[in-house]
Amino acid sequence: MNLRSLLLSLAVAGGASATPVVTVTPPSGARFFPGQRFDIRVEAKGTGGYSAALSVDGKALSFTSPADASIPSASTDGVTSPGYGGFNLRGFTSRKPGLHTITATVSDDTGSATASASFLVVSPGSGDDPGGTRNVIILLGDGMGTAHRTAARIVRFGVTGGDPNGYLAMDGFPGTGLVSTHSLNSIVTDSAPGMACYTTGNHAQNGQEGVYPAHMTNPFYYPRVEYMAEYLHRVKGTSTGIVSTADVEDATPAANAVHTGNRNAGQGIVDQYFDERNNNGLAVLMGGGRRWFLPSSQYGSSRSSSNDYAGLPADLAAAWGVPSGAIDPDRDLIADFERDGFTYVSSAKELTAAGAPGKLLGLFGYGNMNVALDKVAKRRNPAQSGVVDDYHAPDQPMLDEMTGAALAVLSKNRKGFFLMVEGAHIDKQSHLMDAERAVGEVIEFDRAVGVAREWADKLGNTIVIVVADHECSGFSVIGALQGGIAKLASLPSDAANLSPDPAFKNQPKRLQAVGTYDAAAFPKYDIQPDGYPASYDVDGKVLFGFGANGDRYETWLTKPVTVIDSLLPSSIKGELAGKGYSSTPLGRTIDQPGFFIRGQAPGDQAVHTASDIPISAYSTGSTAWRKFVGVQKNTDVFFKLLEAVVGQGED
Repeated sequence: MNLRSLLLSLAVAGGASATPVVTVTPPSGARFFPGQRFDIRVEAKGTGGYSAALSVDGKALSFTSPADASIPSASTDGVTSPGYGGFNLRGFTSRKPGLHTITATVSDDTGSATASASFLVVSPGSGDDPGGTRNVIILLGDGMGTAHRTAARIVRFGVTGGDPNGYLAMDGFPGTGLVSTHSLNSIVTDSAPGMACYTTGNHAQNGQEGVYPAHMTNPFYYPRVEYMAEYLHRVKGTSTGIVSTADVEDATPAANAVHTGNRNAGQGIVDQYFDERNNNGLAVLMGGGRRWFLPSSQYGSSRSSSNDYAGLPADLAAAWGVPSGAIDPDRDLIADFERDGFTYVSSAKELTAAGAPGKLLGLFGYGNMNVALDKVAKRRNPAQSGVVDDYHAPDQPMLDEMTGAALAVLSKNRKGFFLMVEGAHIDKQSHLMDAERAVGEVIEFDRAVGVAREWADKLGNTIVIVVADHECSGFSVIGALQGGIAKLASLPSDAANLSPDPAFKNQPKRLQAVGTYDAAAFPKYDIQPDGYPASYDVDGKVLFGFGANGDRYETWLTKPVTVIDSLLPSSIKGELAGKGYSSTPLGRTIDQPGFFIRGQAPGDQAVHTASDIPISAYSTGSTAWRKFVGVQKNTDVFFKLLEAVVGQGED
C-alpha cells in the first residue's frame, strides 16, 4: 500500500476508524502523456462484503472488474489478496492536458470511506519542438555514476599535465545534466523502477516494473501503466529492441516491456516478452538468460511452475489485448520465437553470420553474459580455457557488436524504432567490489555508445541518451599505486592487521601502497588494438574505493576469476563452486592475503546509493538534446523523449 495514497485516503475518509481504509492507484502525483494508457485500481481493507463507486473529475465510471461493483462481495474482482477488496478499471486513458481527480467510495459491513488521487496529463511540446524524431535509443549503464565514467576515461586515455588525453564517446554528447534516482517507496531505488521511470514516466515501487503496487494473488495481475515502446508501437508503428549483457529476465531489460509486481518472476517475464510482442513491436531481444527459454527437462533450464502466471484477469487481457498466459515449464520458448520469424543465435560467430534478419533473438549465456574483461581474455587467447568456458559460453559478442546488429535490424522499419541497450555489469561488478571488471564494463558500454551515435548520424531524426538507473557502491577514484606491481604482489598477508593505528605507522602494507594527491601522478595503461588495456595491473595503476561497500579483503590486484553469477541455473553454479569459484566477494581466497575493510552496508555486497547520476543526450535532425541540460527528475526523461517523437501527443 502506497503511503502517500494511504495518508490521503485517511484524511478524506475521516469518521470512525472502523470504516474501510481505501487506497487509489495511480497514486497522487502520477503523470501521463496524452493518450497513454493505465489501469485505475481501488483497494479497501475492511470487514465483510465490499461495494464501490468510481468517478474521474466528477464523471461516474464503471469498473471493468468486478462486473457489478454495486453488489457487496467478499471476493470482489476474484484476484485480490484475502483481507482486501479490489476494484479495477483497466486500460483507462485521457488526452485532455491538465490535472484530473480520481474519487472512489468503498462500503463494507462497517460503513463507507472515500479516497481520491490526482494525476496530470502533461501538455507536451514547447512550441519550438513539434516532434518528428523517428528513433529513440536509450543506453543505460546500470549503476554507472560520475566516478565510473571518470575511471574509464582515465584508464582508456590517460591524463597528461592535468588534461585528459582523450574522451569517451558519451563525453562528446552536447546535452549534459543530472537526474535524481528515487523510486516510489524509497530514496534508494533498485533497477526495476530505476529503468521503468524512463519508460513509463511514472515511479514504481522497488522490485516492480510497469505496474503500480497492489494486494493481488499474482504479481502479473497488478495494475499496469503503458511503456514508451508500447505507446510508440501503438501510435506510430515503431519496432522495439532490447539489448543487455544481463540475463534478459533481469530488471532493466524487463522494465521496457514486461508488467509485473515481482522482478524475479523469471519464467513469466520471458514468456511475456513473446506473448505480448504485438503490443510493443518486439523485433530484437538479445542478452543472456537461455535458461528461461529451454524446456525444464533440458540441461541448464530454470523453467518451473513457481514463477509463471496463468489466467490473467479477463478484463486485463481484453483491455490490453494480451493472451491469458499458462503455467508451462516444458515450453520451448526459442522454438516459439523461431516459428514467429525470429532468427535465433547463441554465439558471436552466429550473430555475425546472421546479418540483418527481419527479427533477431540472441541468447549468449545461460544466465548473465560474462564481463568484458573475461570475454576479451578469451578472444586474445582462444586456445586457453578461462572464465567464459567455465560458464559454458566461450564465444560471446561484445556489447558494441550486439548494438550494431540490433540497429541493423531495427533500422529497416521506416516508421522508426525504440532501442534500449544496457551495460549491466557496471552495476553487478560494483556490487561485488570488483573495480577492474567494473571499469572494463564502462569501456565496453562506451564503445556501444559510439556505435549508437554513428547510426544516429546515418539515420537522422534520432535521439540518443546515455544514463544510469542509479549509482552503485559509492564508487570512487582514490589515487594510484605506489611501489609497483611486483612489490605489491610480494607483500606478506595483511589480513591479521586489524587494529586502528592512530600514528599511521603500522597500517597494512597494502594500505600504505595507496598514492594520494601528488603521489597519484598520471597512471598509464597499454591499450591494445581491441580498445582494452593489455592488463589492468600496471605500475602506478588507478586504485578505487567503495563508499557503500560490504566487508571485503583488498589486494589492489585484478581478480583472476569472478564471483559466481547469481543468475545461473543451479547445475552450473555447482560446477563453478567445484572449480573454486566463490559465491561472495568475501569468500574469494585470492583476496584473503589483502587487508580487511569493514563495510558500511549490511550484507556481503556493496549497495545502491541515492546519488544523482549524469545524463548525456545527442540528437540528429533536431535540437531535442537541449531538453536534458540541467537537473531533472528521472520521470522527466520519459516525457522529454516522447515530446521529441510525438510532439503534442497521440495522433
